[in-house]
Amino acid sequence: MFQLNSQLKQKIDEYHQRCKELSDYLTDNPEIGGEEGKALAAYQKLLEEEGFVVEAPYCGVPYSFLAVKAERVNDTGPKAALMCEYDALAGVGHACGHSMSGASSVLAALALHSAYPDLPVRVDLIGTPGEEYPGGKVQLTDNGAFNGYEYAAMAHMFSHNSPCFNVLACNDRYITFKGKNAHASANPSEGANALNAARLYMDAMDMWRQHMPRFSQIHGIVEKCGELPSIVPDNVELNYYFRAATMADLDRLCEISEKCCKAAALATECSYTAVQRFYTYADLYNTPTGGGLLEDIFEAMGEPYSYSPTPQGSSDAGNVDYVLPVFHPLVNASAGEEVPIHSPAFEKLMKSESGYKGLRNAAILLAHLVYDLGTNQERLGDVREEHRKYRKL
Repeated sequence: MFQLNSQLKQKIDEYHQRCKELSDYLTDNPEIGGEEGKALAAYQKLLEEEGFVVEAPYCGVPYSFLAVKAERVNDTGPKAALMCEYDALAGVGHACGHSMSGASSVLAALALHSAYPDLPVRVDLIGTPGEEYPGGKVQLTDNGAFNGYEYAAMAHMFSHNSPCFNVLACNDRYITFKGKNAHASANPSEGANALNAARLYMDAMDMWRQHMPRFSQIHGIVEKCGELPSIVPDNVELNYYFRAATMADLDRLCEISEKCCKAAALATECSYTAVQRFYTYADLYNTPTGGGLLEDIFEAMGEPYSYSPTPQGSSDAGNVDYVLPVFHPLVNASAGEEVPIHSPAFEKLMKSESGYKGLRNAAILLAHLVYDLGTNQERLGDVREEHRKYRKL
């Protein structure tokens, strides 16, 4: 049976207030992706005061950082990364819980370094801005920020506990149909109706739903459409998101979308363009060994947990998982009731007793995960081998 480490728990209790204040500051000062100047400054101040060397920005990504304990900067042994998210949502602030999620990574790192300064793995903190938009972890991964690490980990606030965040790969298409203006009554035969093309595309995509790979999702809106009913619209713009269980399935959705665009344009004598404006978010793999370890820790904490029956939502943490194992458990921040993330009600949990308990529990979970993998090379090897085989690395 897994046993909680009394030294880690003691250190987490010692640093809890400090990290609670960090979380509260971010909750009170929400910044959307690409604008996290206050958040970065708050992290940098706390970490430098606690003896970390902070590099900001890291790997050329604005508002990111790498924090390494000063006395371990020159270590050449294995390294683990605890990721910190700190961007907010427009209109509803930290309704995704990033203010608290990021603070829990700091709390775990402080406890680990204080209790076990000679742990056989160097534990770094990597600040990952713009999870909601534009995808800071995608940029960091592409720029080599996670090269040389054994694995990366973080916890995400939620309304229940789970050993993994079961997410979907995701990307977008901004589709513009171009037709030809004409008076809708006087000379409609001279027009080419871009709205008809858009309607055909949307209907065709809906018809594909029953034939798409399992767990696939499509979401779309009409962004722009015509000027007056009396004018045949010559420009219609659609904004679509696609989600799928794997990157291969996501590629299939994009292929279907392209065919539907071509067919709709051909049928209406219009033209089209389809562009991807945002980064692709990848799927996230939960290794059996890693999931089992997190289950053991939850049980030792006396915390019930469950798995989502279907994947839902998306995260740029999946892109990190394409190069090394990623642990991304969910931690309960509510008082026993389901509160949807991205809602004002969830944002209020960030300054509640149940939220502060979630902060502590997330740090306990992460600290014990890192400590176990740092002292159990066989288990770490199993995690890495399972990941390598799944990703075909």
